[in-house]
Amino acid sequence: MRYALAVRRARALAVLNTLDGASKPAKLLLYGGAPPPDFGPAASALVEIVLSKPSGTISDTAELILTGATEGMVSAAGRAAWARLVTGDGQPVADMDVGLPGAGAAVELPIVDLQPGALVRLSGAKLLEP
Repeated sequence: MRYALAVRRARALAVLNTLDGASKPAKLLLYGGAPPPDFGPAASALVEIVLSKPSGTISDTAELILTGATEGMVSAAGRAAWARLVTGDGQPVADMDVGLPGAGAAVELPIVDLQPGALVRLSGAKLLEP
């Protein structure tokens, strides 16, 4: 199934509005292991990256471009395997896989084996639908 551009833009705007609906900024959380089913509670994140508010913009081609992200410090050792976008109130918005560049994962990191104290920076993040 493919959606028309206007529909993709509306869907991207709905995601952006959901991310920014809380008084606090949204976050991207990186986790080890497997994601819980149906957006269930997750174990402690390896790293939290706080997004700016607003957390992004919508391009002419319906890409949600996350903006103004900060660095997050790794709090626990582990292999990053999946990520979750959450609202400022911690409500899940999207789960996605994590992998090395070229692996086809939604989130690509140059190193997936994370060590406490290391910094992870989100740059060039785009969310899009086919």
